[in-house]
Amino acid sequence: MTTLQNRFRPWLAVAVALAAHAAHAGEITAVPGPDDQGGMLMPMVSITGADNLANPTIGSIAIGFSPGVVPELQSLEQWSPGDWFSTIAAWRPDIGSPTGVGGTPAPNAGNGDLFNNQYGFMFTTMSGTRATVPTGKSLAIRLTSVSSPSLESFNYGNGPNRWDQVFASVNDQVLWNGSMWHTYFTLPGSAPAGTYTAQFEVFMANAPFTGTTGFAQYDSLATSALPDAAFTPATVTYTWTVSAVPEPATFGLLAIGSLAGGILLNRRRGV
Repeated sequence: MTTLQNRFRPWLAVAVALAAHAAHAGEITAVPGPDDQGGMLMPMVSITGADNLANPTIGSIAIGFSPGVVPELQSLEQWSPGDWFSTIAAWRPDIGSPTGVGGTPAPNAGNGDLFNNQYGFMFTTMSGTRATVPTGKSLAIRLTSVSSPSLESFNYGNGPNRWDQVFASVNDQVLWNGSMWHTYFTLPGSAPAGTYTAQFEVFMANAPFTGTTGFAQYDSLATSALPDAAFTPATVTYTWTVSAVPEPATFGLLAIGSLAGGILLNRRRGV
């Protein structure tokens, strides 16, 4: 093989790799989840100090949470380069990539919001030491503060094509059935780089869970449910970062540079 051909081999490999990715890119029907974003970060909710583990009348809500990492809000093009959502996906208008970004066709385009759903609430009884939810009552989650009014939250359901906003304003609340519940948090694609936070209170509500919208209930019964003063509530704060995002036109160049760098490094190592 000639010297000129040898010089072009790395760039040929890059082109082949990019073509292989393009062959697999296209329409997707579900939103990338925690496993695609770095893993789940789970506040573990329990009831301590109860007078009766099976059906307590007093107690305290406890939240065990030490995530160790701060998740990042990113766009679809960052989470899943070259993919776009089905035109019938309820979440497409919000978090779908804009026309042309990553090859997104106009009918499949959205606003390009940043999103993340690594955080998720989980209730545990820890048999023998933690109580269950009392009969006729349910756990509830209330938004107590948010660092930016642009930070929004959605209850997502792929099967039922559900993308319902929850916690639209401070003091909004939902009833929660205790199952693992990951909400999607979003910010506009134009959001400044930095740190964003939202604080939630988990309390015992004097109302049963009767929801039909998944693990959370946000109808009039849920939004008007009152706390049971015999149970002490607990709070938890979620934190995200947003990094400066390159212009859409540079994504391809970054991908080429990354692939080329890896190829050239391997060549120098003799791989």
